[in-house]
Amino acid sequence: MAKITVLGECMVELSPEASHGASDGGAPLYRMGYAGDTFNTAIYMARLGDDVAYCTALGQGDPFSEGVLATMRREAMDTRLVRQVENRLPGLYAIVLDDAGERKFHYWRERAPIRDLFSAHTADQLIEAAKASDLVYLSGVTLAVIGDIGRARLKDILAYVHSLGIAVALDFNYRPALWPSPEAARAALDGIVPSCRYVSLSSEDSRPLYSREAEDLAGEWAAAGAEVVARDESHAVNVHRPEGRTATPPPGRVKAVDTTGAGDSFNAAYLSARLAGLSIEEAVARAHALAALVVSHRGAILPHGVALAS
Repeated sequence: MAKITVLGECMVELSPEASHGASDGGAPLYRMGYAGDTFNTAIYMARLGDDVAYCTALGQGDPFSEGVLATMRREAMDTRLVRQVENRLPGLYAIVLDDAGERKFHYWRERAPIRDLFSAHTADQLIEAAKASDLVYLSGVTLAVIGDIGRARLKDILAYVHSLGIAVALDFNYRPALWPSPEAARAALDGIVPSCRYVSLSSEDSRPLYSREAEDLAGEWAAAGAEVVARDESHAVNVHRPEGRTATPPPGRVKAVDTTGAGDSFNAAYLSARLAGLSIEEAVARAHALAALVVSHRGAILPHGVALAS
């Protein structure tokens, strides 16, 4: 069992449950839940048996923030790194699906408390938690939503954590709408990569940011010491390390109901397996299996009682 500190945002999620009166123009029904890219990964790591603490900011006293906290406790996640802010509400997003299960997100998060996470949440608290961890995990979305002050402070924290020999993992997860420009996103991500032991990157991330394929960047970053998971549209995964490249084939096709959370669950299973000492091939196989299970259900988080693929 690995000890993991995860940084990011949990939002109120509205996911389509079923169509109501679709033939006469009726609106779909939506189910409310709580999710967010690193939050999803944290939940799946916890369900896989890891000891997970989640660092975030929420409102205080409102039913949605309390719902997030209740979810974290139900998932046996450590809540001591949660900062609560009065008169603020968590962000909200709604998922719209096409016929193939591919999703588009619509966000309401302008005043979400995560934007002020590092204005009062002391670096010392995070550093102490990180020093007791096997892994610190974050994403490009984490970097986008914490603002310039937060990014500068977090960059220094992660560099210090890295200097202590603690693993840092970054999923690029580039969302253009969250950044003022691709150049701003690239500068922030480039500042974090040197502190990372694990990096997850797709060509969907690398093309708009670097005008390059994920494979090319993965090879360069691996030469500098990282283990880089490069994914392409076929879902084939090539893992680059200083020792060389490990190619794995795409998984068997599955019918996707909702692709929300696929990459988040993949990262959870991959990192959990690698921290447990499993080979790259076994880690990728477990990651594909969990992601396939997740996309066969609606929403980012599998219902309790669904046995995880192993």
